[in-house]
Amino acid sequence: MFGNHADHKLRVEAIIKNINTISLELKKMKELSQLLLCDLTLHFNHPVKADDFKETEKDNPLFEEFKTSHVSLGSNSFSTT
Repeated sequence: MFGNHADHKLRVEAIIKNINTISLELKKMKELSQLLLCDLTLHFNHPVKADDFKETEKDNPLFEEFKTSHVSLGSNSFSTT
């Protein structure tokens, strides 16, 4: 009886941890998309020559490649016992 409760508690804690991880990744994606939107807005409001833009991009990249951490969602098997 207590083993089943402990197992359930561990699963719930793992689910909460995964939800928090997913939430953090979504916040990062939202921030990056807002920065990209600002960049697009500036680019279309104040267009520069393509050569100038490529040179600026090489000298000072605006964004590092967005890296998402691998989120482990744990086991999908749930026992009914």
